Amino acid sequence: MGSLNFGQVADSRSESDNVAPLPPTDVLLCVRTGKIQPLANVKYMSAIDKQPHQGKIRVTATGLVGDEVQYEEHGGTEKALHMYCASHYAAWNRELPNREHLFKIGGFGENLSVYRLNEDNVCVGDIFKAGPEVVLQVSDARQPCFKLNYRFEHKKTSFLAQTSGRTGWYYRVLKTGYIQEGDAFELIERANPTWSLSRLQKYLYHETDNLEVMETIIRLPGLGDEMVNVFTNRISKGAENFDGRLKGDDIPADWRTYQLKEKVDLTPRVKKFIFEVDDGSTADDVENTKLGRFPHVRLHFGPDLSFSRAYSLVSGNMQRLELGIAKDDNSRGGSVFLHDNLHVGDALRIVQGRDIASLQTNCIDNLNSKKHIYIIGGIGVTAFLRDIAKLSQTSADIEVHYAVRSRKEAAYLNLLPAKSTTIYARDEGNRLNVKSIVPSPEHGQFSAMIYCCGPTSLLDECQKLTKKLRYPRSHVHFEAFGGATTGTGNPFEVEIKSTGKVLQVPQEKSLLQILNEAGLDVEWSCTVGTCGTCMVDYCKGDIEHRGMVLDDEEKQKKMLACVSRGKGRVVIDC
Repeated sequence: MGSLNFGQVADSRSESDNVAPLPPTDVLLCVRTGKIQPLANVKYMSAIDKQPHQGKIRVTATGLVGDEVQYEEHGGTEKALHMYCASHYAAWNRELPNREHLFKIGGFGENLSVYRLNEDNVCVGDIFKAGPEVVLQVSDARQPCFKLNYRFEHKKTSFLAQTSGRTGWYYRVLKTGYIQEGDAFELIERANPTWSLSRLQKYLYHETDNLEVMETIIRLPGLGDEMVNVFTNRISKGAENFDGRLKGDDIPADWRTYQLKEKVDLTPRVKKFIFEVDDGSTADDVENTKLGRFPHVRLHFGPDLSFSRAYSLVSGNMQRLELGIAKDDNSRGGSVFLHDNLHVGDALRIVQGRDIASLQTNCIDNLNSKKHIYIIGGIGVTAFLRDIAKLSQTSADIEVHYAVRSRKEAAYLNLLPAKSTTIYARDEGNRLNVKSIVPSPEHGQFSAMIYCCGPTSLLDECQKLTKKLRYPRSHVHFEAFGGATTGTGNPFEVEIKSTGKVLQVPQEKSLLQILNEAGLDVEWSCTVGTCGTCMVDYCKGDIEHRGMVLDDEEKQKKMLACVSRGKGRVVIDC
């Protein structure tokens, strides 16, 4: 490392044990900048979605040219650049699986990505040279905030980042200049060899009442003003409450009033409903809302808004949208009310569902996917109409396998590509055979993407087969539509771990309903076990797992409140 300089290392045995290892010279894997824009499907704004910059880019005293920050405290000279260790993403994907499309380089909104530097071998005040010109100094450890929960679609991400220490860190700029991807990143001076960022985090988040250590921390050369103020305030006032930063405000669902504009029979059992926003919202408020790949909406309707259902978005946007709704033979009242009692001009409440069920990769741009196979039962066709239409405009190889009671009950058949669609009509004796449709891997390679939506029997068959063939989770996508028994079953008891309170879950209600009636405010979206929004921590007892989201490992610790049931008494944390 050439001219590397060290500060004074304490003589005591305990301090010498705290000396951090020297980090190796690293390489900038990526340099990223971002603009302020809406975050996920909520009203918060953020610049966390940073995009890679190709070629040289200037580093000023306040960071990369063109990079924006939402709030003044998110940037400035003390937080000019955020760095994150790319090797952390493997750990995140192990701990929170099925989010590979989120936990990847750039996910934490970092400006600079490296692989070998981390919170254990980087110290407060460390000075690094980036490329041939720029000199940076470590100023602060990042304090994760609640927006990470929305970014990664998991309600405890910010808390997990804080407790794991995988937060990243900030730099101030000592010498401006240009950097680019591939530049060397080398430690040239270390002032506080016993104060790694992970040790700082120990007292920042865990041992928050050690006044003697705090007196030492506030005198560390190079520590940022914000961090100095945090520890100074603790000395006089005690530790602050982390809840506001980690959880944010409870965000109410953005329910809007919509009016039914059209209601048309498509088949004897399926009607088309066209709704238009009717609450004074401007077009920009709703038309520019980003829809996921497989969008759905939630409806509140009926007497006293007593019905709550989720449906796939067939077409349109959040200004004017189309739904295709089947009248359920065993309806609990929801689909019957919409078919028989909701009339043109009537109003109801609609909110956009969360886009947690999106695939791990965007298959439309996946060159390794030679074929896209859609396996559909009945009204499940509505889940994939938008996707099929988009793929049909490309050179992608598409197969649609559509099982119906009869051809006259094949809703939206006119929107499917005729040459690529096979109809399996029950009254003609044609049965959809999943085993003859899903291809086996060739030489260990999976060239097909499998999409399935339909009744439970079809989903179970498809899921078991793709699992047997060892299809990776990135190559399958399942959606379900709820029936009259969704989330219901034998009664059981649930104990809330944090309070010890015991709730009774009757036969006719889901665990999700009971938890929300008890004021626990568990988030939900699809209500049929395909999105994972209502996932709660399962601690003890026997669980009857339902739904499409959890793998075998996750079922040891999690359950879906909307569909899964307990046996006897179960203990959960939510």
